[in-house]
This record gives sequence, C-alpha cells and structure tokens, in this order.
Amino acid sequence: MKKFIYIFLVYFLLGNIATAGSMIPLNKYIEDNSKHLEDPITRAYILKRCAAAYLYAGGITQANKDISNSFVAAYKKVALFTGEMLMKEMGWSEKVASKSLFTDVENMGENYAKDGNDSFAKTGKYMQGNYIGQDLKICKGVTESLN
Repeated sequence: MKKFIYIFLVYFLLGNIATAGSMIPLNKYIEDNSKHLEDPITRAYILKRCAAAYLYAGGITQANKDISNSFVAAYKKVALFTGEMLMKEMGWSEKVASKSLFTDVENMGENYAKDGNDSFAKTGKYMQGNYIGQDLKICKGVTESLN
C-alpha cells in the first residue's frame, strides 16, 4: 500500500510539473532562439505571442476599462506591426499574413485562456505567479521597441 501511495504521489507531482503550462515561457523561447532573432519567423512568433497575451489580458481585465483598453491598444499595435512585417519580409499578401496572424493568435490565446483559468482555479490569480505574467513583462519591452 505504501508503494502504491508513493507511486501515486510521484506520478501526481510529476504530472503537474509536466502540464504546468500549454506554452513555454516567452523568455525561455527567446533565450533558446537568440541566434535566430533576425529570422522573421522567430520574430513573428514572438510578436504573435505578445498579441495573444495582450488580447487575453485585455479580456480578463474588462472590469477596469483603462487597463483593458491599454492592453487592447498594445494588441492592435503589435498585430499591425506583425502583419506589416510578414508582408514586407516574407513577401506574403495581406490575405496570407492576416490569416497566419489571426489563426496563430487565436490558438495562442486559447492556450493563455486555458492556463489562466487553471492558474485562477489554483491560486485565485490569472496572470501572476505563472508564465502569463512573465510574458506580459517581456511583451512590454518588445512593444516599446517597435517603430
């Protein structure tokens, strides 16, 4: 019986670690891909993650219109920049760039929503103490660096 309890606890603890988030933290992605930051696909991924993070944050902060509006404004800035970058650097049409942008942002946003809801169920906080809050800090710097 003790062996069963031990195996269950190990499995439970490792399972929680393995499923701690649907996406790797953005700072880890940037660190792992630092040699490829000039690649438009790598930059587009980072920008799409930021767009998704801002859209998610704007949605869950709707009770405070000023905060929510600032997240939505940041989303618009990043999304527009990303679309223009994809058209310019990848030679994509507006239609192809828009489809890529909105499909990826939607999928990433679903991951943020799932992980935010899981975090809220465990801690009572959507974006603090998890990778979502960390991503937003990274995204603030990314957004401020956009021309």
